[in-house]
Amino acid sequence: MKQIDPPFTSSRQARNQPAGQEPVAIVGSACRFPGGASSPSKLWDLLRQPRDVLRTIPEDRFNPEGFYHPDGTHHGTSNVTQSYLLEEDPRVFDSGFFNIKPVEAHATDPQHRILLETVYEALESAGLPMEGMAGSQTAVYVGQMWCDYNDHLQRDMDSLPTYAGVGTARSILSNRISHFFDWHGPSATIDTACSSSLVAVYNAVMTLRNGDAPVAVVAGANIILTPEPYIGESKLKMLSPDSRSRMWDEDAKGYARGDGVAALVLKPLSAAVADGDHIESVIRECLVNQDGRTAEGITVPSSEAQAELIRRTYAKSGLDATNVDDRCQYFEAHGTGTGAGDPREARAIATAFFGPNHRSDDPSDKLYVGSIKTVIGHTEGTAGIAGILKASLAVQHGEIPPNLLFDKLSPAVAPFYTNLEIATEVKSWPLLAPGAPRRASINSFGFGGTNAHVILESFNKITAHDSNHLDNGGDPSGHWLSPFVFSASSEKSLRAMIQQYIAYLEDNPNTNVRDLSFTLSRRSVLACRVAFPAQSVGDLVAKLAEWLKKAKASPDGLHSTRYSGGAAGQSRILGVFTGQGAQWAAMGKELITSFSRVRSVLLEMDRSLATLPHNDRPQWSIVDELEADQGRSRVHLAAFSQPLCTAVQVVLVDLLRDAGIRFKAVVGHSSGEIGAAYAAGFITAASAIRIAYYRGRATALAGNNRPQKGAMMAIGTTLEDAEEFCNVDTLKGRIWIAAVNSPSSITLSGDADAMEEARLILEDEGKFARLLK
Repeated sequence: MKQIDPPFTSSRQARNQPAGQEPVAIVGSACRFPGGASSPSKLWDLLRQPRDVLRTIPEDRFNPEGFYHPDGTHHGTSNVTQSYLLEEDPRVFDSGFFNIKPVEAHATDPQHRILLETVYEALESAGLPMEGMAGSQTAVYVGQMWCDYNDHLQRDMDSLPTYAGVGTARSILSNRISHFFDWHGPSATIDTACSSSLVAVYNAVMTLRNGDAPVAVVAGANIILTPEPYIGESKLKMLSPDSRSRMWDEDAKGYARGDGVAALVLKPLSAAVADGDHIESVIRECLVNQDGRTAEGITVPSSEAQAELIRRTYAKSGLDATNVDDRCQYFEAHGTGTGAGDPREARAIATAFFGPNHRSDDPSDKLYVGSIKTVIGHTEGTAGIAGILKASLAVQHGEIPPNLLFDKLSPAVAPFYTNLEIATEVKSWPLLAPGAPRRASINSFGFGGTNAHVILESFNKITAHDSNHLDNGGDPSGHWLSPFVFSASSEKSLRAMIQQYIAYLEDNPNTNVRDLSFTLSRRSVLACRVAFPAQSVGDLVAKLAEWLKKAKASPDGLHSTRYSGGAAGQSRILGVFTGQGAQWAAMGKELITSFSRVRSVLLEMDRSLATLPHNDRPQWSIVDELEADQGRSRVHLAAFSQPLCTAVQVVLVDLLRDAGIRFKAVVGHSSGEIGAAYAAGFITAASAIRIAYYRGRATALAGNNRPQKGAMMAIGTTLEDAEEFCNVDTLKGRIWIAAVNSPSSITLSGDADAMEEARLILEDEGKFARLLK
């Protein structure tokens, strides 16, 4: 994840976009798909170099041979014994992490359980800590087609678990997400069969555009556990007897079923940019329609309705589907491999983009088409989001991944294939005009006639941060001091996480340490945490490996190895260094008289300041100012308070060191960061006092050059109350919130006269208010 700072410039992201139809950013994603594709990056690896990941259905799900018959229409059987299944055991679940009792977890559908994990991973991907989103109006929409676990449990009503009702209900699939994360926005499970999750995306986008939620999580879940869906779909001749999804191929005979759980985190594009979110891709537009009454039956798709949906979606977004500059460069088709579906979809795509009579021999006048189903099977309730993930990864990487199982074009599709092309190897993205986004379309159809279409685009950005980005972490000296924070719910999980990061960093030695530190800082804060300072990938790997070695060797787990250098039973002390506002006259006098070392350290700092350029040297002494009484002290002036506070912090650190007290970690607030940096060993006492002196001098000079004097004030109230207070008619535009120090401590900044008015008002209300000197 890269830090992105406003201002933002998008070349064409919103050009011709009608008012009220702001694009929506995908800021996070996570997935569990067959072939070990347990993350979007692993899914991309599989899509880019596809391999056969088909599996025989294992008996821990059900016995496929017991329900097999070569005739798919045979009563009570299916002609399928293989599918695309997750490699991990769907029964494994960390119930403690999600505050679910084991007895309740046993009665909970694996679709619910895996979805909880996947949504959490999507939030981690988005850099949205769950504790920061608790209580928000975040919306949840989940697509689902089957409830296998409910069918499984209800076979024996005498042993039905107590929690089966809530553990398998369709409504609870989405509601459980809202409940665990404490989200209060719309929450609904959607079933339109195979288009469920893309219809869920449509609902999420509409919710965001209507302002009903600031963030939306949209997902799909499909875990195969029972034979009933196979039997029903075999009777309808939907399934391929050889369990292969051969999109548009001559040998296509239906689709192969697949496991799949996936989640996306969505935000309005402007909000995502303002919040500095990592934007994977952008949903420009989406629409849903229905086939209506079709002459051949409810399960037979309508090519006309599909083509109309594509055209309407493009028109709604301000694009002309027939214009080569407006149409997508890649089309992720529904592509199930059925005799009824494939020719109709091919006709719809060709008609929507090229018209019924369009013919071109120009090899560049081609539209690439494909389907993820040829690689991981048809994930049914999750299929729409699976298609979005593939398209999103493709536009991010600028490559079009190949289809599998395409050997010879189906004669039924051939009449519509003139300007279409299925990639059978990785293709570079077609060349575009400068600044033009990569664009992809995604189709998803339900077997009852509900169709969904999404237009997806790459995110084009220009930021000052990116143009000046430093691979060493932003510090030309190579010293990147921000910590790398790792957090997990248990010691075991933390050790596993550290091991995974070691492996990742060893495989990716060019990882940008600044980006990694920024990403880790936006992860959820869990019970077990550890932090490491590091200047490079190699430095970080070495420290992680050393920590892991100690953690594994310790019989008490992390208690003796959480912090580098900590021995069993040794205190772990955190040093907190305050900023301005806590100083008082003669605050160092007793230290100077009680400890001879203090005077010598202060005199050494005085000597350091005396070697500054002649015009910069102070005409006062640190020792004299710290010994000055109330009448003579100038500690309330910034030019004095800043170096004096730092001087006291330096001598306090030295005294504690002399007493054998060492900080295990330090943190500084405002100018307290100088003292914290000294305590951590990153700067010397001489450097610390010089930094503080120039900081105070600059503050004083800035104040003297303003026609209106400024001031700052610490107040004891909440952020919400402070925001309301700053908008009072007599104060609005004169005071602002400068810092949120804690849930009940706020710093205000503004004009000095306004700050004095504010102080009197707050004191009259009985609230803490103190001007900072």
